[in-house]
Amino acid sequence: MSSLRRTGRALGRRAIHAQGFGLIELMIAMVLGLLVMGAAFAVFQSNQRSFQANEGLNRIQESARVAYELISRDLRAAGGTACSNLARPNDEHTLNADETLLLTAPVGDNGAPAGTELVVASGDDTAYRITAATTSSITLDSAQIADATEAFKAGDKLILCNANQLYVVTATAVSPTSVSFTPATPVAMNLDPMAPPATVMLSRFRNVRWYRAGNGLYVSRNGAAGQQVAEGVTALGFTYRQNGSNTYTATPANWPDVVAVRVNMTLTGTNQVDNKSVTRNVSNVISLRSRTP
Repeated sequence: MSSLRRTGRALGRRAIHAQGFGLIELMIAMVLGLLVMGAAFAVFQSNQRSFQANEGLNRIQESARVAYELISRDLRAAGGTACSNLARPNDEHTLNADETLLLTAPVGDNGAPAGTELVVASGDDTAYRITAATTSSITLDSAQIADATEAFKAGDKLILCNANQLYVVTATAVSPTSVSFTPATPVAMNLDPMAPPATVMLSRFRNVRWYRAGNGLYVSRNGAAGQQVAEGVTALGFTYRQNGSNTYTATPANWPDVVAVRVNMTLTGTNQVDNKSVTRNVSNVISLRSRTP
């Protein structure tokens, strides 16, 4: 009997150890698993909504960054050319509109309502040496540029200058080796023995206009149709600081004395989660190169 009892108890213990989870334990494990999955899904949804909500703001910030970079590039080149800053037309020459803009007011508003537009004049960064010249045509250095038609075309505004004189002319014809222009200028005639034709440089004249149309920021170069640089620009303003002043104004008394420009923009985007508008006011100050700070 005792042997049978011992055998029964041993079998009972083996049965208890072999039965695994009970129904209640399984249900508790499933509930806990569902709670963990629910929490993970809630976190995922929250992150997705945050990403979508910030996408409109990120677009605004990217638009502002690109706009300020391009405006800064133009402003820092204002009034600059490939020749000396002291180069001027000869005394008998009457300044044309482009020369006046470049030499006396490279930063301005071109008569637009105060603070609404910005106009910047400068020479192009790339300039070409000249090997021969007449009063109305020049021959470019073939070692520097193999085909002038790849750089210039008829109708382009050009800066023709040397160490002493500077003129803004208009190309009338362009061949692979030469450029003809009007009006005739004495700078290419070698009237100044200290500045032979080989010291004359030719570059493209740049007249850049920044303005807002609708809800976009636009730029127009040399009178061409405006190109949109940033969208969602609902307000745009320019103010200027003159040399010796600590304040910014939309109507500076003397444009040639402007040494810095503050650009203010209001940009608006759309929150993709609830379609609400996201608006940011941004401002940046740009100092003009080669001017007293």
